[in-house]
Amino acid sequence: MAEEIVEGISAEVFKHQADATLDQTDPVSGTKYEVLATTKNVRIILIEAQCTWTVQPTPLEIHVTIDGQPLVFSKADPVSEDYYYATPYAPVAGGSLNVVAEVRHRAFLLEGRSVKVEAEITGGTVSNLSARVKYAKIP
Repeated sequence: MAEEIVEGISAEVFKHQADATLDQTDPVSGTKYEVLATTKNVRIILIEAQCTWTVQPTPLEIHVTIDGQPLVFSKADPVSEDYYYATPYAPVAGGSLNVVAEVRHRAFLLEGRSVKVEAEITGGTVSNLSARVKYAKIP
């Protein structure tokens, strides 16, 4: 059955965007680095993060602000150069970062009218912090 479009009203459709990325050399402990600037009408499909270290940091965190509400995805004692994927966890405001990309089996991870994503490490000696956000938005 075809969808009817009422004259004068356009259907709002999420359109896939180029990945938002971060590649931060020598990140400073406790500093949040922007991966996705505040963007309107966003559907996050996947968030991944990685850090390369000589002295292990803890934790590696992804901070997401959706419609003014903060969420934190965290991994204590991350392995150097392993990719971690944001996985929601209902009892807490946010979730964890896991090696297995469980979110690949979901239509989307999160969505909101206003979304911002940042990455952060705490402690250790980290030579590189990288992150990627796959997302779609309503133009």
